[in-house]
Amino acid sequence: MLYLAGWGRSGTTIIDNVLGSHPGVFTTGELWFLWERGLLGGRSCGCGEPVRCCPLWREVLRRAYGPNVPDPRQVKRWQRESARARHTMRVLRHGHPLVSVFSKLYAAVAEVTGATTIVDSSKLPSGAAVLARQQAGVTPYLLHVVRDPRAVAHSWQRPKRQLDRSAPAMMVRHGPYDSAVKWVSWNGLIERAARAFPGRYLRLRYEDFAADPRAAIAGVLAFAQTAPGTSPFRGERTVELSANHTVSGNPGRFRTGTVEVRADEAWRGELPASSRLATTALTLPLMRRYGYRV
Repeated sequence: MLYLAGWGRSGTTIIDNVLGSHPGVFTTGELWFLWERGLLGGRSCGCGEPVRCCPLWREVLRRAYGPNVPDPRQVKRWQRESARARHTMRVLRHGHPLVSVFSKLYAAVAEVTGATTIVDSSKLPSGAAVLARQQAGVTPYLLHVVRDPRAVAHSWQRPKRQLDRSAPAMMVRHGPYDSAVKWVSWNGLIERAARAFPGRYLRLRYEDFAADPRAAIAGVLAFAQTAPGTSPFRGERTVELSANHTVSGNPGRFRTGTVEVRADEAWRGELPASSRLATTALTLPLMRRYGYRV
């Protein structure tokens, strides 16, 4: 079980898409939001069907819970009231009702798909804490994805349409200050959660992935003890993305076919100087820790 963690707009969607295009690997997308966005909100599965109508997810829920599927409203309350990012350490120390919910869900995904590796790109540090508390039968791995906080701040200011709703709307946007604070807090919490994954934690910078995607993904698969028979890469930077059954995530999860991976460096010319300075000042210690130059 491979969990992708990191603050939003850090590149987890494209990394998730590439991983899920390998034989034997199944990506759930942001499984944390199956309940709120998929079952309650009527959002679309990566296959195009509403999640609650998708045959695969209907079978997963049946295998996981039988006739006693947890009330999505109760799961949503747990997530919002006692399993947010700020609750990460409490979940690690004391557990949470969501541990049982996700234990059954992960097991059912593996059973229905037959995949040897399941990828959950939910990103939240509290989601990583829930995975760390899983029962026997699940070997959890934590992939910590980071990106230059100035690039992240720039990305959060770009308008993006949600494509998984019947009436598409714009995604939530974060200002530079909010993005920088969340970048620091989430990455710090993920590093704390990493202690619960001894020998099973790996940090990957988006910039390193974009510079050599084939090698970066090969490293992630080796880290997760996954040896797929064939590769979707058609070149060092070109990959054939497969259709998927992701339940939630960035609109990029709907991309399929041949894609060339290139670093998005638009922030260098487009991020205002004031936003760049504010972001740098707020994130400087971790920026240096992760190898980003001021």
